[in-house]
Amino acid sequence: NEDVSPKMIHQLLLLIALAASSTAYISIVTGANGFVGRHVVYSLLQQRNGGGKDQKPSEQEVIVCLVRPDKVSYEESYWNAHLMDMQQSQQCVKVLILPYDMLDNGETLNDALEATIKNGSSESCPICIYHIASVFGPTPDPIQTAKDNVQSAEDVVTTLDKFHQRHPNSKPRLVLTSSMAGVRATDQTPINGEYYTHRDWNTLSQLGENWGACYQWSKAESERRAWELVRECNEKYAKDGKKGREIEMIALCPSFVFGPPPPLPAKMKGATSNGSSSFSLTLINQWLHGKSPVQSRLCADVRDVAKAHVAAGKLKKLPGDDFDRRYILSKEERLSSESTAQALIKGVERAQQNHAGSINVDMSKIICDNEFTGGAIKIGDREVDASERLERDLGVVCRPVEETMQDMAEALLFGEAF
Repeated sequence: NEDVSPKMIHQLLLLIALAASSTAYISIVTGANGFVGRHVVYSLLQQRNGGGKDQKPSEQEVIVCLVRPDKVSYEESYWNAHLMDMQQSQQCVKVLILPYDMLDNGETLNDALEATIKNGSSESCPICIYHIASVFGPTPDPIQTAKDNVQSAEDVVTTLDKFHQRHPNSKPRLVLTSSMAGVRATDQTPINGEYYTHRDWNTLSQLGENWGACYQWSKAESERRAWELVRECNEKYAKDGKKGREIEMIALCPSFVFGPPPPLPAKMKGATSNGSSSFSLTLINQWLHGKSPVQSRLCADVRDVAKAHVAAGKLKKLPGDDFDRRYILSKEERLSSESTAQALIKGVERAQQNHAGSINVDMSKIICDNEFTGGAIKIGDREVDASERLERDLGVVCRPVEETMQDMAEALLFGEAF
């Protein structure tokens, strides 16, 4: 039928999948084909594959990946191949790929939400939106890009509010991927004068200085607006006497995210990648090939960031205070540019050992930026307070930066698909 659109077909498939069994949990991931988003989906699958806590075998988990329309076909092949590798029954977990536009005023997100709830048994099951989609990196118009990032976050909350009003028995949660850029601007002094905590906010970044400042402003403003709108929604529910109705929210603030991609499924090995174009990948490639000096960065491993997202999405009881629902995801101090370069070199050497003859990198071209000393906090000093809360509340221990850099260098040089 010429009147049946691809979007309608996707929704029909989703409804059939949901009707097949009792749905225990629904995860919706925006930007699911990006660097962080893909790892979050993979971590959700890994948790289910390991028999997630308190989850019955007969209960189905649905993971909805929202991606750009031109990515849908590849992502369907990619995740179906992963399910085969994990020997996951589609009666236990279903991964569905739907088109997403983060600037359509929430239309495609609303379509995904409505499709998941149309099966009666899923009306009251928990739904978590992991809002990861955001533009990071140089663009022709960084000011507009920054405003688009903020608009996207606002649209997620307003769409979730409208959905919750239509379906009052739903249990919605938003896990917002913010950033250390939301915690502090370049050279901003911490509130306590020593290091940044989850109570610090970026109050200095402004639109218009350069793409980096625009991006920092966008992450701080996106998170601020999301919190503001969620509070307004919950206050409105309370004022209207709608007892028990609430949009839950957690904000995660990763520092610069590096790391390798998820393992490529066996069926996809050798296939042309259609995945992430993350700025992190561009940066590491430049460092490895001497196109720019290695910099000292406050880092988080993408695998740890993904684990924290999943834990935040499924945390049974949230902290009572909004400030305490905010987590910095990072190692607590910067690695020097020299130590970072040495870790990359070890990654190159390991790649050469594991893939003899196929890796050709002139390691003498890997140079360091020795001018940057760390901004408001010197390199090597404690820059953030994060480890204790991450481990206590989310069960996450951030791995060493050296491990992250070595693994990422080897993956990039061996041509693994990101």
